[in-house]
Amino acid sequence: MKIGIIGTENSHTEHFLKTLNAEKAVPDARVAFLFGDDDPEKAGKLAALFGAEFCESADELIEKSDAVAITYRRGSRHPEPAMKVIRAGKPLFNDKPFAASLSDAAKIVALAEEKGVPVTGGSNLKGLPELPEIRSEIKEGSVITISFAADPASEYDGYWFYGIHSAELCLTLCGPDFTSVEAWRNGDAVTAAVAYPDKTCLILNTPSSADLRIAVTNGGTTRARLVPLNYQSVGPKEFCDMIRTGNMPRDPRHFVRAAELTEEIIKRLV
Repeated sequence: MKIGIIGTENSHTEHFLKTLNAEKAVPDARVAFLFGDDDPEKAGKLAALFGAEFCESADELIEKSDAVAITYRRGSRHPEPAMKVIRAGKPLFNDKPFAASLSDAAKIVALAEEKGVPVTGGSNLKGLPELPEIRSEIKEGSVITISFAADPASEYDGYWFYGIHSAELCLTLCGPDFTSVEAWRNGDAVTAAVAYPDKTCLILNTPSSADLRIAVTNGGTTRARLVPLNYQSVGPKEFCDMIRTGNMPRDPRHFVRAAELTEEIIKRLV
């Protein structure tokens, strides 16, 4: 399968190239085409280094590719090419942030469902292998704390750029059915409380948080983990599995709900 990537500024493009072209982790898949108007110089260098063809436009790349990944850092740039990929009937990996608004995320998912095109993407952290064990410890009355990086003043669409990681982790661990959100900003630090009928998830973000830490409190007992950030091949492998089988790894409405949670947090950071 020949995969095309739109966007080369993001390090996730290199993760795809290293996983599929250098390490050959999926024998029948490779990144064959690159289009990088966000960093044309880097796009040319990556194409030469990893044996991919540099395309002059997103349209050219979509036409030539069997499937397409979009890796722009700004989620606000994702909808236009994502819609083109879906209308072309090509499987889509729409990297994090899936979009930079609830309305855009909903439009992408609605079009994919209408056209019957498989879609995945978003934060690769939700695919970390430690999460199922953590999820198994969550019970009625649990308090789950997620501490990770995010910058509400990021040049890449503000809190959307990294805050979406925590939002997707929250939904992966606690489910999509949150009932209310409260959030506060103190300088560059963001704290959010996400309420569920039977549990609460606390999100703690600062720009300088280098580690992912997740804690589960049940009664008087707390188990805290430093979760290794071995996510680099998660997305590429998941995408290739989806292309091969046609089966999406999760309900795509996950991305809509994650966008809703992120937007609710942002609304309260005033």
